[in-house]
Amino acid sequence: MNRSIVLLPRISPNEDAAIIIEWTKSEGDYVRAGEVVCAAETTKSLFDVEAAAEGYLFILMQAGAEAAVGQPVAVISSDQDDTREAIHAWIASTASPSASPSDTGAERTWTQKAELLARRHGIDLAQVPSSGGRIGESDVLAYLESRVGRPAAAAQEHRDIVDGTYQTGRVDRLLIVGGGDGAVQLLDAIFKSGKQRAVAVLDDNANLHGKTIMGVPVVGPIQEDRAAGMLEKDEFDHAVISISTLIPLRRRIFEQLTHRGVPFANVIHPTACIGANVSIGRGNVILGFCHIGACATIGDNNFLSAYVSIEHHNEIASHCSYGP
Repeated sequence: MNRSIVLLPRISPNEDAAIIIEWTKSEGDYVRAGEVVCAAETTKSLFDVEAAAEGYLFILMQAGAEAAVGQPVAVISSDQDDTREAIHAWIASTASPSASPSDTGAERTWTQKAELLARRHGIDLAQVPSSGGRIGESDVLAYLESRVGRPAAAAQEHRDIVDGTYQTGRVDRLLIVGGGDGAVQLLDAIFKSGKQRAVAVLDDNANLHGKTIMGVPVVGPIQEDRAAGMLEKDEFDHAVISISTLIPLRRRIFEQLTHRGVPFANVIHPTACIGANVSIGRGNVILGFCHIGACATIGDNNFLSAYVSIEHHNEIASHCSYGP
């Protein structure tokens, strides 16, 4: 039997705790590594917590509870019939950095670079052996190499000497999937927001390969292996799909890349009006002058063209496309 602890990640160097807002997966659900299992909130940000491994979800902290950074909030078990008593006993016997520095007064047992690298690859730091003292970036890289059977491309071979080295607080780097007209709309929204940066485009049109779209290079065809490899090499942080008209294709790409652990981001044009208490999933594109009414719910991987209005308390599913 294999178990993996889902730890509350550190999002800000100044925040040592967060509130579990909601669980997006239920007790006993089967989840994949990198899949979002809950949302948490600090005083400054709302963020997703992802599964560290593949298996069945056992929730340790209910919605509304406060968790310290590094504290276990769930366990992923390979055994659907695992018991809560056995899980708690296993956690107690595991040398896990479950308490935050502010709670114990002790030095953190891993470096911030190690934590960022582990979070990107869905690694439970409790499973990473230390070469001596605190767990460092090199320890995480060695663990990655042993797990996948090949050298892990990471921070010691950064292509960008700034973004690769100083990762905290950097602008979100996006991989754009699809290089057609939708990509132009998407890139326009990204450029205007100033909060994200497109770094590469994938498209199956070989005539586009080696060219750029609004300065962003088209690096190859839409292949899940290529996208997963680029993520492993730390070439982007999140993906977003620009294809708006071929809905079955849009859905298939989203599901395939999600299965490979590729995370998705929302791109929201700065002129869009988002009401109070709106719930928005991941991988959504919301373009200029869209209106999302208060208490509306939007699923994953939707494309909302300019001037679309989703009124208050309405719910839309996932993998949809809307025009004005």
